[in-house]
Amino acid sequence: MKKIFLIFIFVFTIAFVFCGCGGEEDMKTAPGTLVGIHYDRTNGSAANDEFHIYITPHSFAAEYWPENVDEWVYDETMLGYVMTEKTGEISEEQWKEIEETFLAVYPEIIPVKKKEGFFEKLKNKFIEEPFVLDGGDSTNLSAEWQTEEGIVTENLYNPQGTNGYRFYLLLKELADPAGRKIPELEK
Repeated sequence: MKKIFLIFIFVFTIAFVFCGCGGEEDMKTAPGTLVGIHYDRTNGSAANDEFHIYITPHSFAAEYWPENVDEWVYDETMLGYVMTEKTGEISEEQWKEIEETFLAVYPEIIPVKKKEGFFEKLKNKFIEEPFVLDGGDSTNLSAEWQTEEGIVTENLYNPQGTNGYRFYLLLKELADPAGRKIPELEK
């Protein structure tokens, strides 16, 4: 009986250490000053839901489908509609609102790990992935931070929830002002 009890305590201690259940707050802090955001959203064959933007405290460059269908551009050489490209400056207030929303969701989003394990390396070396022309939904988000060592880029997962949706709408409205209803920032 004593042996079973000791094994139970040992297993519980190991599980407690590895799961990080120590009651500590696991809040992520920004590694520096936010100086750039790159956001890409593609939706496979879901029509007109792609959106790409790179934004800094002073300007942005975006590629998107306008909310108003009458503003779509037909390209004769491509024999189809093409995404609208736009560059512009942003105001200090616009940047502060985007930055505040991003920093509110930042502790909840996880950096994308690029480290490959042994089996992943073997698979990538010996198994060729098929080329897919029509993929599914994917969102890529990266943040550029000014640190003491210089500019650091961090790849992150897409923010979720009301604040994540607010972040997406702020970026979309910056590129294509269509009067979208932006929800309040949840704190």
